[in-house]
Amino acid sequence: MTTQSPPLARHISVHSTEQISTHLQRIRFKSEDFTGYAKCDGGAHIKLFFPNPDQQAPDLPFRNSLGKITWPNGKKPITRTYTVRDFDEELQLLVIDFVRHEDFGIAADWAKHASPGDLLGLAGPGGPARFKIDAEYWIFVGDLSAIPMIAASLEQLPKDAHGEVWIEIEDDSDQIHLNKPEHIKLHWCNSTHELNNNIRHSLQNLDWKNKDISVSLAGENSTVVELRKILIQNFQLPKSNLYAVPYWKQGHNEEAYHEERHQVMDAIE
Repeated sequence: MTTQSPPLARHISVHSTEQISTHLQRIRFKSEDFTGYAKCDGGAHIKLFFPNPDQQAPDLPFRNSLGKITWPNGKKPITRTYTVRDFDEELQLLVIDFVRHEDFGIAADWAKHASPGDLLGLAGPGGPARFKIDAEYWIFVGDLSAIPMIAASLEQLPKDAHGEVWIEIEDDSDQIHLNKPEHIKLHWCNSTHELNNNIRHSLQNLDWKNKDISVSLAGENSTVVELRKILIQNFQLPKSNLYAVPYWKQGHNEEAYHEERHQVMDAIE
């Protein structure tokens, strides 16, 4: 019996959309083919391709005769990186949460105005492991953009897991219910200053030498880079126990930030 390989990319269409908090829009997508997706893909990285104004559906990449990824007419559409919030195997629906913000952004603006039947392109899932499954203690740190990854990861932890979650939000109305193990403590913070101060205090009280600790950092570049440095230099956290991915950088779009983002992800120290 052979295993079917997932396609390089596919079209997905809006099944339903709802605003789940002041700054979060949840969209469920359907597709004729979700080969390669499973429940465990929650939190995985994906690429979304957006149609041009004159298109109903965006172009999709393909492999040419030499195996090279190629785009129709040689032009790549506007692309944004997101994470899978959930995948409903029974209903074959992919769930993606988008951050709503006042400033214009291709993805955010599209999500605010999306309606059933609207089409996007999708590639993935992929990316590094979001946490170490066999750790003894789990820490998650992020902002609104990281909530889907954190929420999906919490649902995959052992029921007896211990740890802490720190999430920076713009408004208390963005506190949404997260399914988590009983012994995972959840902290909502209203500013980067509050987030960083509370995390530093918490980190200093942990037994880094004798406990196998998994740390997952995601969100704005400066917070991820700063905390990553502290974890590696001050607490000697091995890279195998660390997921540190800056999802965005203040004042930059994804095209401008792509290379620097991967340098942060690949850094050893």
